[in-house]
Amino acid sequence: MKRYHEERARIRSEHRFHLRYLHHWPKEPVDCECELQAGRFRKKKALDCGKTACLLCHYEKIFGIASFQERLRLLRAKDWLPPNDRE
Repeated sequence: MKRYHEERARIRSEHRFHLRYLHHWPKEPVDCECELQAGRFRKKKALDCGKTACLLCHYEKIFGIASFQERLRLLRAKDWLPPNDRE
């Protein structure tokens, strides 16, 4: 798990995206609890509903798109194979 300060750029961009898309910031003032809670967007997408089974928020489940961890796992497994067995 990364430390909070290592993900600061992601936190900032997700928080700004949320404020712009849902609250029309900076054109309109923001009166929401999320205004001062940028860290709540640290490990989720700004428009995520929070349900893991939601196919609109988690479209990679529909199309079978491999996650970053799955792709990394496949690359590491491929590196461990002997040279003749690699694709």
